[in-house]
Amino acid sequence: MDMDLANRPLNYQTRLFFLIIIFTWILTFSFFTIQYTREREYKVETLNNKLQLLNMQIINGLQKGESVDNMLQTINIIPKDDSLRVTIINLQGNVKFDTNSDSIHSNHSNRKEIKDAKLYGNGFTVRRQSQTDKNDYFYSATKGDSIIVRTAVPYTHSLVETLRIDTIYIWIIILIALSLTIIAFFATRRIGKSIKYLRDFAREAETGTINNYDTSSFPNDELGDISSHIINMYKNLELITRERDESLNKLLFEEKEKARIKHQMTNNINHELKTPVHSIQACLETMITNRDVLDKEQIIKLAESSYKNVTRLCSLMHDITTITNMSDNAENIVKTRVKIKSILEEIKYEISLLPIEKQMRLNIDVADDIAVTGNKGLIESIFRNLINNAIEYSGGRDINVTVKSENDDYYVFDVWDNGIGVAPEHLSKLFERFYRIDDGRSRKLGGTGLGLSIVKNSVLFHGGTITVENKLHDGLDFKFTLHK
Repeated sequence: MDMDLANRPLNYQTRLFFLIIIFTWILTFSFFTIQYTREREYKVETLNNKLQLLNMQIINGLQKGESVDNMLQTINIIPKDDSLRVTIINLQGNVKFDTNSDSIHSNHSNRKEIKDAKLYGNGFTVRRQSQTDKNDYFYSATKGDSIIVRTAVPYTHSLVETLRIDTIYIWIIILIALSLTIIAFFATRRIGKSIKYLRDFAREAETGTINNYDTSSFPNDELGDISSHIINMYKNLELITRERDESLNKLLFEEKEKARIKHQMTNNINHELKTPVHSIQACLETMITNRDVLDKEQIIKLAESSYKNVTRLCSLMHDITTITNMSDNAENIVKTRVKIKSILEEIKYEISLLPIEKQMRLNIDVADDIAVTGNKGLIESIFRNLINNAIEYSGGRDINVTVKSENDDYYVFDVWDNGIGVAPEHLSKLFERFYRIDDGRSRKLGGTGLGLSIVKNSVLFHGGTITVENKLHDGLDFKFTLHK
């Protein structure tokens, strides 16, 4: 565990803080060094200028015949407690006079301040130990016409204080550096906080748990704003991706469901075709194999049975074609303005042509001007299948068609009979393809099992909805909407 901590790199905040601190202190040290050097040079130059002025006074006094001792009594350029040393040197470097008599016979041509004085007229040496008294001096030399005057101030307490840099300046520099350090700490902490939140967000994004990620904890600055934008963009991207995946899954499910329904419908169609085909085959086979023994009446019965099954096959193929067109060829189905009353009147007329035992009273309560935009054949199939279903299976005497209500968008139609109705457990399955309450009776009556499925799909095709329920006392009640 300790090895892991030792090998773990410093976080961004710490690295940024140390980088700023190193840069700040390097800059501070450089500024301090430059300023210290400049101030020290200023103090040295100030002291040298004072000594140069003293040297010029001595040179001028000597030219007037004054003695050095007398001149030193009147000079107050330096503090009284410092012993000023004066040396007079000829241009060859030989000492002609020195307040320290031990150095009179020495030659000073090799001294820096003497060399500079010969070359530039003046020169100085900040600190050098005297060869005679072994004390440290500050030397300043000035060249006259025939001599060089050099004054020297020993490094006593007063001279050290004169050349010393003010400590308040040092403390100001340190205080500024410490202030910058504190500011850098809080600034990097603020930046590090945003980066930490981004890092935490990235970790949560890997686990897919960012839905409720709170961006209000980010600092109220540019970095926090950018971080919030990044997170919101990621959330939006994740939402779009999730919606895309959901749409794709939904599409795949719909395709699978469509394939399943087609497969189921194909099996149902095969099953539904077998009965009439086998019946037709049996009738024809009987007529062919027994044509010599069958009388005319038997042949007519077999032919009528074959015709009946052929008619059922045609109805089945027509219904299958209708459903297929609605699901696979919807965009090519033509829509026009369709008047509902004319369709119902035509169906009513057809009912009147049925045998008396199959006739039911069709009561129409629909205004002449009620019309919808849709496919005439499909709209007709809605009413025709509902009415035929009531005629074949309800056992009632009346079928009623009314416009129950309307608004700006659609009409609500109501089709009900006064028959026997159906058991409640069958209601939810009535619109399924090939679903029959009484399978044997339905086939005997020639039903295909697709009528109510066509009704529902035709209503949905026109953007409507349909429901079915048993009426309070008797019969089935179908309510559906058709957009105007």
